[in-house]
Amino acid sequence: MVTKSDTESVQIEIFPQRFLKPDTAQRLLDEIFQGGGILRITVQGPNLPRMVPYGPGKGLPIEEHKNMLLELADQALELRVKVGRIWLELDSEDRIEGIRAACERMLPFSFTIKRKQIFHTKPTVSDYAKYGGEVDDKRILGMIDPKAKRERDMAILSDTGGDS
Repeated sequence: MVTKSDTESVQIEIFPQRFLKPDTAQRLLDEIFQGGGILRITVQGPNLPRMVPYGPGKGLPIEEHKNMLLELADQALELRVKVGRIWLELDSEDRIEGIRAACERMLPFSFTIKRKQIFHTKPTVSDYAKYGGEVDDKRILGMIDPKAKRERDMAILSDTGGDS
């Protein structure tokens, strides 16, 4: 017998006790992505400044933050934040133990995994402003940054899941 909880997606938050370096974040996301069943991924944390915000070098570009990339599937995404949390939407609850095992293998420090509602399921005001009344791909709901100056702030890694 198939129940509603067997077919619903589940959303979790991975909260490491430290910020992740870009190479650690890359290895962890590779390990998580290999397990499959990922519908959405968001990395969250404080912004990496592009220019020195104060002091004698105020206004000078910070070169060490330039060209930090995360590669998922066949796309490279510019890393603009210190990775402090990873939000995932999985296709089933059975995938959580695989995620926990990947985190235990890749992170040399403690972390917590919480199950909670993170992503929007209905269009937000920003979605209406950007896309109008109907959104064809439900995976992008709530993923728009209304203050973003760049048009492309996210990547769609596959063509599946248009109604999830």
